[in-house]
Amino acid sequence: MLFHTFTVRCNMVVNALLTTFLCTVALPILLFLLAVKLWEIYTLRCRDPTCPFPLPPGSMGLPFIGETLQLLLQRKTFLRMKREKYGYIYRTHLFGNRTVRVTGADNVKQILLGEHRLVSAQWPASVRAILGTETLSNVHGAQHKTKKKVSYFDLSAEGALATGRVCLSNTRMKRLMFRIAMRVLLGFEPEQVQTDEHELVEAFEEMIKNLFSLPIDVPFSGLYRGLKARNFIHSKIEENIKKKVQESDQEWKPRDALQQLIDSSNKNKEPISMQAIKQSATELLFGGHETTASTATSLVMFLGLNPKVVDKLRQELQDEVKLVHRDCF
Repeated sequence: MLFHTFTVRCNMVVNALLTTFLCTVALPILLFLLAVKLWEIYTLRCRDPTCPFPLPPGSMGLPFIGETLQLLLQRKTFLRMKREKYGYIYRTHLFGNRTVRVTGADNVKQILLGEHRLVSAQWPASVRAILGTETLSNVHGAQHKTKKKVSYFDLSAEGALATGRVCLSNTRMKRLMFRIAMRVLLGFEPEQVQTDEHELVEAFEEMIKNLFSLPIDVPFSGLYRGLKARNFIHSKIEENIKKKVQESDQEWKPRDALQQLIDSSNKNKEPISMQAIKQSATELLFGGHETTASTATSLVMFLGLNPKVVDKLRQELQDEVKLVHRDCF
């Protein structure tokens, strides 16, 4: 009788432990594997039904997150492992987007030569959200050509010259280029540049830092901070746009890039799209900030290494100044 009772109790304990194991370990694992499989099926069913070609090998990672965390944590190791496992072309899911990663010189060459014919370029969702959908980098075809013509403008050599201390630091050069962009591209008055520069530079750097982030707009996320910084920049640009529109009746006004965008809307007899102009102006800052500052820093460095070239440039500038002054009298 005692043995029978002991056996029953042992069976009850074993059953309880087995049930606990199934509920706390096995069931969550099965549900997780099921979720991953359903996510894989869902993403594959989202493929273009008009394309007859098969998808390249690969995996889509975790639901919604994809393989973004692995890329951020492993970086080069992740890319190397993927290439070794799947080859030079494979599918994955990064930063909220289904992605086919193409590597290898021959493969990349076909992609680059087939732009607007085989493929079209598109920034990640976070970049499109921060810069805007009406920017030059986010439109294609005829709309891209039109916006590209509008964004181009001439600057006289005399107006582009600036005097001041030579800064070899790339950080200081970025600040200098940003001040020039505020004046030349966006038409900020000198007093505006002095008062708003610090806040605008901080907002711009915050926006750039969070361009490539997870496309999740929740408080304290990268996209949230990037959008907040962009909205501050847009508010300052909007103030300038309204000021320029009010002064449009004047006979003469500076021809900066922002004025060019406003005039383009007026020529087409279309209502001024405040949002489109703000997005285009922000893109001008984004497109010219890093590259121009880097080029200017390299220019200063190479001029310092070639004093003969500096002397020649000084002589040419002096001759140009004399010629300009002679034409004025």
